[in-house]
Amino acid sequence: MIRRQEQDDFLLITQHDHALIAGELAEYFGNEFFEAPQPLESALTGIRLHDCGWPLHDNEPTRNKEGLPLDVFETPCEIGLKVWNASVDGATAKDPYAGLLVSLHVLSLSVFATTQTNFEHEKWDLDNPQDKFAVTKFQQSQIQKQDHLRLKLGLRSDKTMHHSGPPQEGAQKKEDQLNFNFRLLQAMDVMSLALCCTRPPSRQTQDVFSHPGAAPLRFNLTRNEKDLIVDPWPFSRDQIELMIPTCRIPARAYGSDEDLRAAAKDGASEVLTCRVLPAHLA
Repeated sequence: MIRRQEQDDFLLITQHDHALIAGELAEYFGNEFFEAPQPLESALTGIRLHDCGWPLHDNEPTRNKEGLPLDVFETPCEIGLKVWNASVDGATAKDPYAGLLVSLHVLSLSVFATTQTNFEHEKWDLDNPQDKFAVTKFQQSQIQKQDHLRLKLGLRSDKTMHHSGPPQEGAQKKEDQLNFNFRLLQAMDVMSLALCCTRPPSRQTQDVFSHPGAAPLRFNLTRNEKDLIVDPWPFSRDQIELMIPTCRIPARAYGSDEDLRAAAKDGASEVLTCRVLPAHLA
């Protein structure tokens, strides 16, 4: 769940809806300077479904320590690991390549959740033996899933790399494409968050590529009221108009999870309209 502050109200945006917005952005990715992802439908499916396990929480939202609706950047370990596992399983059931992308994504999130970053988020305490065991078990299971999916998709795995010597040119091209698609997923995720959150969580994406095997670069992100300015511009359209489903509830502390869920059930369904723009149109 994303908790967006708007005057005296919260706009609640589900993680799955945020991911669908990321997928919509990815549909327009590609122009004379940036390649579109390939295989197209599998990559788009992975981006659209990268948070498809979150209804396990967002359909029955919970509160943070202050009694506010729990925001995604406040996610505790037990919730994060559960919804990430479900996201991988849901995406894999639709498309194995999409499942591999989502597994790579949630594995990176598990590292993100346990390290210092340049903006505020819940830091999981690995000094706690239970959390450390749960995170380690989760990471090992994702690596095993990735190996299984790689073999199923005809991609290299650690074991085959070890026994087959240096990667062949065709295999390396597949790896470069996978890395390109994974980095695209991360970039579309951050752009969608920058649109949905009260404030963008980051001024830049992580490293991305203009095409597989290219030198890394980053997209600069700036919010102008409800719009997002992206530079350099990687999309096929001059600008992108988006409609984000939200639920409006009063901005207050809630006495119990049941109190919050009742407010969300009775909240007003609204659509947040916004645009993604190149720098020269800002």
